[in-house]
Amino acid sequence: MVSVRAKRAKMAAAAEAEQQKAVAMAKVRELQDELQKVTDKLVKKTEELEHKYERKKVPIYDRRSLVINSIPEFWLTAFLKHPTLGTLLTQEDQQIFRYLDSLYVEDLQYPQKGYCITFNFKINPYFENETLSKTVDYTDECLETTCTTIRWKEGKAPPAISVVPVEERDKRLLPFITSFFKWFGYAAEDTMGSDQDLVGDMIKDELWVNPLNHVTLLLFLVYFFLSL
Repeated sequence: MVSVRAKRAKMAAAAEAEQQKAVAMAKVRELQDELQKVTDKLVKKTEELEHKYERKKVPIYDRRSLVINSIPEFWLTAFLKHPTLGTLLTQEDQQIFRYLDSLYVEDLQYPQKGYCITFNFKINPYFENETLSKTVDYTDECLETTCTTIRWKEGKAPPAISVVPVEERDKRLLPFITSFFKWFGYAAEDTMGSDQDLVGDMIKDELWVNPLNHVTLLLFLVYFFLSL
């Protein structure tokens, strides 16, 4: 039989081992907290640096917009050639986009996280607005969006039933979309992901950053011959 003294020694050794483990775990937590502080500083510095260089892009974007505005139907072509956004434009939407004068994306003022997308239109037979915009704000935990209310002319509002075939739409986006312009009235919870505006994010991060990825050589050939 194991003696009482041996049992006590074994229990004491186990208790000491547990105490050493607890001390070590506390030290690990302390070091993890130090690492997290460094990570937080890195994130903050990265955001500040990113904002600094994003601001440097603004005048270049402005100069690019002046050139794009001289190219007929540039943004319509870019939207249609985008593999996802192009599926959201109905035939009627495409006719409306022919009146699109310019498109602009602007980041919210730092430290806010988000952007505002603005569509400027020529006078057209579809709605009274000359400017349509949507602001997507990721600053708080809850995504917030604010949109222009479109003042449709009589009989020009999009239908209540979708005319875009389901198989041609990205199901992550607006499952019941009847027109791209419905996006101005949709909040994030109307999509499959309530923590982001997928349509807005694609316009900002893909279409706006480099629309040439979605514009074919044909458009430039047309523009070239029109300018002769």
